[in-house]
Amino acid sequence: MKRDINFVLELTRFISSAERFPSSPHHLAVRKFLKETLKRLGGFKTQSFEVSLLKPIGGFVEVGLNRFSAIPYTNSPSKVVGGILTDCGFATSQELKSKNLKGKIALVREGKLPFREKEKLLHRKGALGIVVFRPEVDEVYSGISAGLLPTVSVKPSDARLLSEGSQVVIRSETKEVKVKGENIWLEKGVGQKVLTLIAHYDTKPFTPGAIDNALSVALLLWLAINFEPPKGCRFRILFTDLEEYGLLGATHFVENLPKWEIIDTVAISVDTVGWRTPAILVRDGEGFCSRSLINQCWEVANTLGLKITFTEGRSGRSDHIPFRRKGARTLFFASNPFPYRHTPLDKFEIVSEEAVKLWMKFIPSFLRMVKF
Repeated sequence: MKRDINFVLELTRFISSAERFPSSPHHLAVRKFLKETLKRLGGFKTQSFEVSLLKPIGGFVEVGLNRFSAIPYTNSPSKVVGGILTDCGFATSQELKSKNLKGKIALVREGKLPFREKEKLLHRKGALGIVVFRPEVDEVYSGISAGLLPTVSVKPSDARLLSEGSQVVIRSETKEVKVKGENIWLEKGVGQKVLTLIAHYDTKPFTPGAIDNALSVALLLWLAINFEPPKGCRFRILFTDLEEYGLLGATHFVENLPKWEIIDTVAISVDTVGWRTPAILVRDGEGFCSRSLINQCWEVANTLGLKITFTEGRSGRSDHIPFRRKGARTLFFASNPFPYRHTPLDKFEIVSEEAVKLWMKFIPSFLRMVKF
């Protein structure tokens, strides 16, 4: 077991040695490594697609003579805007109900619901731009914009220096880039029932993404080498691209599957495992996972004596969601809470070896007994 753990950890170290923004040098290096590894295991399939993104270049928030460094969200319009700052909390519909945001800059906390939903609410209320921060850790958070409003991210310590009612100027500088996404997968076994494990290999900009999602990629490669599927079941290990930019790889993959196959599919996102808070999300940012599969997970964890939290993550999204939209049953293996997500602090040094051991026990045990 120690040898297997070392394999997963060293592979995680390599994958998380740099950010994996789509088509960046390390993103392409990891893609090449996945193909070479799967080729040695007997072959793989790929699926390519192209998209345009607005890549963050730089930004700031200016208040009087003070200027704070900021990072635009991916797909934020490249623009300079100014207005009165209004604190909008988490920008839920209830918090925005009584606010007049016409011509103003919204100060927003990440969390509680997907950011692009907040952005749409703020846009309808007339806001000119958004300053956003995630309060859990004092680092800049990398997110994705719906493209409606210039959006910049600041450290929480800088956000606390921004006063309600002050005149602020924000600058979001982004650059359009065309990127080629590529899904890569390996299949074992035969049968009508399909068990699909999914891990994305891209990251947001400015984060090495050890927990999100290098460790999950390493775990699935370990499974590809060591796990034999149950009889009568087709086992697919799918490495998706551009998950961080709207679940684009998984969406493209599902669109090319026949309907009969999706109905007989169990799709499991393995995303952000490896932090010290192992969790299985009963509910994510778009709905509920399969109750019967959740119950099976609980039985396995209980039998093995593993401490896994079964919880809700109402702003969490991952690549099982496009499968569920089409009728598949789904699960979401994660860490919750995970405060370093999409920040520069998500690096190899924070990986919990105990959490790695837990998932290396739990996942194969669950796969061997899962009932469709």
